[in-house]
Amino acid sequence: MAIASMQKVMIVAHRSQVSELLQTLQDAGIVQILDAERAMVTIEWPELEVEPHRHRDLEDSIDRLDKAIAFLKPYAPKDQTSLFAPLVQVDNDTYTNVISTDDSNTLLGEAESVRGQMEKLSAEADSNAALLEKLLPWETLSTPIEELDSLFTSTTFVGLIAEQHFAEAQQKLTELGAAMEKVATWRRNRACLGVCLDESASDVQKALRSVEFEVVSFEGLNGLVSDNITRIRSRQEAIETEQAELADKAIQLAKDRLKLQILFDHHENLHSRIHAESDAPATEHAIFLEGWVKKKDYQTLEKKVTQFDACDIAPIEPGQDEEVPVEIDNGPMSQPFELITRLYGMPAASDVDPTVFLAPFFALFFGICLTDAAYGLVMIAFLWWLLRKLRGDKKFVMMLILCSIVTVIAGALTGGWFGDMIQKFTFFNGGTPEVADTVFEKVRYRLMWFDPLEKPMYFFNISLGLGYLQIITGVFIGFVHKLRRGEKTAAIFDHLSWFIWLNCLLVFGLGKAGMFGENFAWLGTAAGVIAIIPALMILLFSEREGGWGARIGMGFYNVFSTVFYIGDILSYIRLMALGMVTAGFGMAVNEIARSMMEHGVIGWIGAGIAFVVGHLFNIANSALSSFVHSMRLQFVEFFTKFMAGGGKQFDPLKQSYRYIDVKKKET
Repeated sequence: MAIASMQKVMIVAHRSQVSELLQTLQDAGIVQILDAERAMVTIEWPELEVEPHRHRDLEDSIDRLDKAIAFLKPYAPKDQTSLFAPLVQVDNDTYTNVISTDDSNTLLGEAESVRGQMEKLSAEADSNAALLEKLLPWETLSTPIEELDSLFTSTTFVGLIAEQHFAEAQQKLTELGAAMEKVATWRRNRACLGVCLDESASDVQKALRSVEFEVVSFEGLNGLVSDNITRIRSRQEAIETEQAELADKAIQLAKDRLKLQILFDHHENLHSRIHAESDAPATEHAIFLEGWVKKKDYQTLEKKVTQFDACDIAPIEPGQDEEVPVEIDNGPMSQPFELITRLYGMPAASDVDPTVFLAPFFALFFGICLTDAAYGLVMIAFLWWLLRKLRGDKKFVMMLILCSIVTVIAGALTGGWFGDMIQKFTFFNGGTPEVADTVFEKVRYRLMWFDPLEKPMYFFNISLGLGYLQIITGVFIGFVHKLRRGEKTAAIFDHLSWFIWLNCLLVFGLGKAGMFGENFAWLGTAAGVIAIIPALMILLFSEREGGWGARIGMGFYNVFSTVFYIGDILSYIRLMALGMVTAGFGMAVNEIARSMMEHGVIGWIGAGIAFVVGHLFNIANSALSSFVHSMRLQFVEFFTKFMAGGGKQFDPLKQSYRYIDVKKKET
């Protein structure tokens, strides 16, 4: 329920055992290892060797595997993975067998061979298709290609011309003493041959260019065009046959694609270990692994390191101004909401973890934005089913389940059950509990606190009240956190002063509005008098650097910035707005379904479809809006009151998998 305490460590390992040690550390996944550039030991002992280098053989192997896996994917049988279980489960024996034998490398070579041949054939087929496209207009040409340029005193022009320009071209060439004949018509173009004496070739060429004559070259070809076309078509058929045979081979190879996926993930993890080793400072015989571990995991790490007789570990002090990596630890109820914190970015090491504080507010705001009990029940049912199907991290689903539970409560308190379904489809025309004539109506009235459509100002005031509560909570969290860190001056003048000032303004405003009655009207006046003290604190001490003139000037600005707090509070009106929109859309769906029911059996069927589809769309759309806007309120209005952010994520060396999930044997 706070930012995890970190311990910096120094691990010294003999080169003969470092690879095995890194394997153990990667399996544990509890220590972040710094490279030489960030390690303090490099600064203190510059004579240490640092030989970072790329591991090209391993990187090439990873790249080859990645391409082979992608190539075989279209030919593979139905994946064992799914949306809910994206990784293939592999037992430890299978994993060990694949990485320790050469079968996978043989499979890789065969896959690369097939891919290479298919790419070569595909390139040839594309080239042949382009050549065929060029030759088809000249299929009826009875002159061999090599004879077109064999005239001694004349020049031949071969090309395509648009039909609308053909007559003009003939006329121009005739005037120049040349001739043009049509060979064939092809897609609104005419394949033509033009002939002229050599001395007029330049003028003819200009004339042809003016009518957009497209020159065609048959370079590299001999014989009749029709014979070349026949040969190309025959080769295309042969290519298709070869491609089919290679595709069959690819289908057979794809049956063992899992081996390549296992090898890929193994090489990726191996590369991480080798990279950590090569980037660490070292002597001729020892390597220094400097890093970070959670304090609660230090003893576990110590046991794993000291099991190697040529390795040792010791806690060390971080360097001056060294940035400490950040990880957050929370209890089971608030842990699912860590997603919101991580989306914002990790808090700074000197911050407070906001997760435990945002969790109740986020769930409450989500429920208020939906404000429909039936929608909450539908979401709970779906998410519970999804939770049982899902493998891997389930925190996001658990968070939505908790938010859906709050949605049920919020919807029941405001009378929302699929919009106004109970009133509309039980033919309820009353309006008070006394005339409620169905069980559903009686239950709805007993659970309902108020109807937002009848009393929208209740909803408005609740939204503003919750906004004020969250903002003032953020200010108070900042005060307590700074006080615990010993920053008393900042705690008092940056947080406590604002806490008192805002509360005094609230009480003063409520008193002026007559909210306390005649007997307690003095509370507003007293709050106005007390407000002078925090106002002076903000005016004189909110800015504590520079001369008094600058400090007081910034103090005036800070006092004026109270209006920004008012703007923040007004932002929470979106809770009411989204809740009303959800209810209004649900009512519109019900009205459409009700009107369709008046048209017989077909109308009843259509009404059922409209009801289900309409409300499912409303659930999806409103849930997305509820999530986004509730998250925005945390980021913009809440976090800024007590959290600086910008922390660097704790990134331990650990096993990571793209394709597989290795089930380790229990020990």
